[in-house]
Amino acid sequence: MQKISRADHFRSASRGLLFILIFFLPLLALPFTPEPLELNKQTLLLLLSFTAVIAWFASQLIEKQARFRRGWMNVAPLLLLAAFVLPAISSASPYLSWVGANRQEYTSVLTILGCAILIWILATSIVSRRSHQILHAIFVFSTSITALLAVLSFFGVPVFSVLNLAVAFNTVGSFTNFVVFLIVMNAFFISAFISHKQHDSLLNDGWLGAIERGLIIALALTTFFFLLVLDYWPLWLLFSVSLSIPFVFVFFRAEDFPSQKRLLVPLVMLLAALPFWFFIDGVSFQQTPLEVAPNFDSSLNITQQALQKFSSHFGSGPGTFAIDYTMFRGNEINQTDFWDTRFDRADSNALTMLSTLGVFGATLFALFILLFFFRSALQIVRPLNRCEWLESFVHLTPWCVLVFSSFFFPWDMTLMGSFAIFSGLLVSQTMSKETQLSFKRSPSIALVCSFVFAFVSFIFLVGIFVTTQRYMAEVSFARAMKVNQEGGDTQKIVELLDRSARLNRYHDTYYRALGDALLLRVEEELAGVDSMDTLTPDSSRYIQELVASVVNAHARATELSPFNAVNWLARGNACRELIPVMGQAAEFAVQSHERAVELDPMNPRVATELGRTLFAAAQAVRPLTSSSDQSSASTAQKQLEKYLGDAEQIFGRAIQLKANYAPAHFELALVYEAQGRMDEAVKKMEAVALYNPLDVGAQFQLGVLYLRRGNVGDVSLAKKMLERAVELSPKYSNARWFLASIYEGQGDIASAAREVEEVLALNPGNKLVEARLERLLSGQIATELPEAIE
Repeated sequence: MQKISRADHFRSASRGLLFILIFFLPLLALPFTPEPLELNKQTLLLLLSFTAVIAWFASQLIEKQARFRRGWMNVAPLLLLAAFVLPAISSASPYLSWVGANRQEYTSVLTILGCAILIWILATSIVSRRSHQILHAIFVFSTSITALLAVLSFFGVPVFSVLNLAVAFNTVGSFTNFVVFLIVMNAFFISAFISHKQHDSLLNDGWLGAIERGLIIALALTTFFFLLVLDYWPLWLLFSVSLSIPFVFVFFRAEDFPSQKRLLVPLVMLLAALPFWFFIDGVSFQQTPLEVAPNFDSSLNITQQALQKFSSHFGSGPGTFAIDYTMFRGNEINQTDFWDTRFDRADSNALTMLSTLGVFGATLFALFILLFFFRSALQIVRPLNRCEWLESFVHLTPWCVLVFSSFFFPWDMTLMGSFAIFSGLLVSQTMSKETQLSFKRSPSIALVCSFVFAFVSFIFLVGIFVTTQRYMAEVSFARAMKVNQEGGDTQKIVELLDRSARLNRYHDTYYRALGDALLLRVEEELAGVDSMDTLTPDSSRYIQELVASVVNAHARATELSPFNAVNWLARGNACRELIPVMGQAAEFAVQSHERAVELDPMNPRVATELGRTLFAAAQAVRPLTSSSDQSSASTAQKQLEKYLGDAEQIFGRAIQLKANYAPAHFELALVYEAQGRMDEAVKKMEAVALYNPLDVGAQFQLGVLYLRRGNVGDVSLAKKMLERAVELSPKYSNARWFLASIYEGQGDIASAAREVEEVLALNPGNKLVEARLERLLSGQIATELPEAIE
C-alpha cells in the first residue's frame, strides 16, 4: 500500500507540473534575458514537460506496474517532430533551427520536442473528468490575469516597467498575437458554456462558480474591446469563425447541448462583430502600437524563391525566415520606413512554415493537423459517451481556431504552446482506456520501463545542464547590453560577452557582439598613439592579440551562421577599421562585404558599407602611388583607380535601390573628390546638404569641398557651410579647425585664434593644435589648407 500511495503522489506531481506549465505559459515574462518572453517560455515548456514525464515513469517503477494507453495516436507526436527535424538537418542556420534564438524559439526543434512530449504526457495523464475540470479552471484564471495585465498596461498603469520588463502591453507577444490568443480562449470558454451541464465545471456552484462566470464574461468583453482597438479585418474574421464553429457541431449533436438558449450568446456576439468587420470603424487609441509584417504577396514571393534557393523539400530550416527575407525581399520595401527592417516571419505562420520547412516538412505538419482533426471530429459525431463528446467538443473548437489563425497570423511561443496543449487534450479523449501490466508477470516490460526511465532521466539531467548554461549566457549577454546602454566600461562589456560565448559556443550573436566590443578596445588602446612604431613591445603584442581576437570572433560568427548577412556585414566593418593595423585587412573587408551584399542584395545600407570599404582600401593604397619604385607606384595607381571605380559603381547601385539614401550620395561625393572630379563632388554634396539640412557631416564636408575646389566665391560658400556645421554641433572640432583657416586666410587672426582655442579646449594636450595656436598668436599666417585633426 505504501508503494501505491507513493506512486499516486508521483502521478499527482506529474499532473501538477502540467497545471503549472499551462497556467504560466501565457503569463511568464522575466527581466533577466534580452528578450523577456520567448526564451523564458521555451525554458518553462522544456523543464516542466520533461519533469512531468520523469515523474510519470517514476510512478510506474514505484508500483512495479506499467500503465499505458494503446493506440496509434501515441506515435502522432513523432509526425510533428519529424516535420521540423528533417528540415533542420540541412538548415541555413543550425543553431536557430535546433535550439532557437532571437524570437525564433517557437519554431525550433527543441521547442517542438517539448511540444511532442507535452502532447503525449497530457494524453496519458490528464484523462479523468476531474483533471479536465481543474484544467478548465486554470485556463480561466490564467487567461484572466493575462488579460488584466494587458488592460492595465494599455491604459497607462506601469505594471511591466515596475517589474523591469521590456514588453509591449502584454505577456503573450505582439499585440496581434495577444488578441489571437484571447479569441482562441474565448472560443474555448464559449464552447464550455454552451455545452456544460450542472456539475460539469469544477467551479459550477456557489460563489466560485459566480466568479468563474464573471471572469468569462469579462474576458469576452475584453476580447471585443481589443478587437475594436486593432480593427483589423483578419482578426474580425477569426473572431467570427471562432463563434461559428460551435454551430457546426450543434448541427450533428443538438441533443447533447443542455440548453438551446445558451446558443444565443455566441450568436449575439457574432451578429455584433459583423458590422465592425464590414461597415463600422473601430476605436482609435493613441497608445495602440504599430505592427508591421510583410504582406501576403511579398511573403509568397519570398517563400517561392527560398524553396528554389535552398531546398523545395526541406526549405531553409526552422526559424530562418529572416535569412529568406533578406535574400529575396523586393525593392518596393525601400520606399517605406521599414527598408532596413529584417522581418523574421512571414505574413502568416503557414507561409513561414512553408518557407522554412519546405514542401515535405509542411506536408508532415499538415498531415499531423488533419489526423488530429478527423479523429477528434469523429469523436464528436460518434462518441462512446457524453464525457468523451464534451471534452472533444470543448477542446476541438479552440484548436480549430488556432489552426485557422495560422493562415492569417504568425505564431509565437504562447500560440505554439497552446496548440500543443489543446492537441494533447484532444488525444486524451481519442485513445483507448488505460492498460496495466505487472512487472512480475512481464519482466520485459519492467526492463523497458527501467531503461526508458533511466534514458529520459539522463537526457533530462543533460538538458538541465545545457539549458542552465544557455540561460546564464543569455543573462550575461543582457548584462553586457545594459552596461553598453549605460555607457559603461568597454572591458566589462568584453568580459560579459566573452562569458556568454564560453557558456554557449553555438550562438553567432554572442561572437558578433564580442567582436564589435573587442574592436572598441582596439580603438581605445590606439587612441592618442601617433604611430605603431612608438608602442612598447608589450603594448604592441597586446594590441596584436586584441586584433586577432576581433578577427577570430567575427570569423566564428560567420562560421556558425554563414547565411546571416548581419554577421558578414559586422565582419567587414571590423576588418575595415583594422586596415591601418593589419595586413590584408582591406582584402578581408571587401570579401566580407561582398558576401553581405550577396545575402542582402536589396539593402542600400549593405551596399553602401561595401562602397565605404572599397573607398577605405583606396585610401590605404594611395600613399604607395608615390613610391620611388616606378613599377610599385604604377601597380598601386591601377589598384587605386580600380578601388575608386568599384566604389563609385557600388554607391550608384545603392542609390538605385533607394534614391533618397543620403549616406550613399555623401560617400559618392567623396569618391568624386578622390578621383579629382571636384565639380561633380561639390554638386553631389550640395544635394545631400540641401535635403539633409540637419546633417552636420554633410554641411562640414561641403564646406571642405568648396575650400579644396577653390573657385571664385567658394571661400564664402565654405565659410557659410562651416559656420552652419558649428551651429549644429558646437563641439565639432574639425568644423572649427577649417573655419579658423578661412578666418586666417581673410586676415581675421583674432577670430581664427578664437576658433583654435575652442578646438584646444575640446582636444586638450593636442600638440598640433597647441602649435597652431602659438603660431597664430605670434601673427604668423599659414599658406596651405591644414589636414583634419581627427
